[in-house]
Amino acid sequence: MDKPMTTADLFDKICEILKKKEVYPDILDYALPERNSVPIKTHEFCIKNNLDYGGSEGIYLDLWIEMYIYDEPQKFPLGTFKTLREDHDAMRIMGQLLANFIVEENAFVNANLDDFTWKGANIRIFDDGGKELKYVYTCKCMESAIKKKDELLQKYPRVVIRDNATRKEVSYTA
Repeated sequence: MDKPMTTADLFDKICEILKKKEVYPDILDYALPERNSVPIKTHEFCIKNNLDYGGSEGIYLDLWIEMYIYDEPQKFPLGTFKTLREDHDAMRIMGQLLANFIVEENAFVNANLDDFTWKGANIRIFDDGGKELKYVYTCKCMESAIKKKDELLQKYPRVVIRDNATRKEVSYTA
């Protein structure tokens, strides 16, 4: 991706996956992504929810992500599902929708970590044969990445630092 996915994009993507896997419930009156969408610049967030009967009708499932910004938890709405039904079976179906949404969101984010990494820097290391080792170091800022690079070059012949915000990479050799 050339820019961060937004909260609305993530909501829509997971709904698309649920439909494709045929686990999207047919009892829904609507599914609305958050209108005031914000970019998601880290994979370090949790899905939070409120599944409850509506004040006047139906059942609502509100979803948001919670992540830490400057050491403070912040909430960013993803979207809302609603059914007009109010019976016990409908509540169970909405609970299953919640579980399916969380499972598919987790799988999607883990399969696309790079698309959710827009802060700090990643460091990849290579062995003597030029083969990239599987371990990636993540640093909060370029300054700490440069320091870590110097340490790693004492042990490995090549290190590549990527600025996650710009996606630019610089290769260093021992």
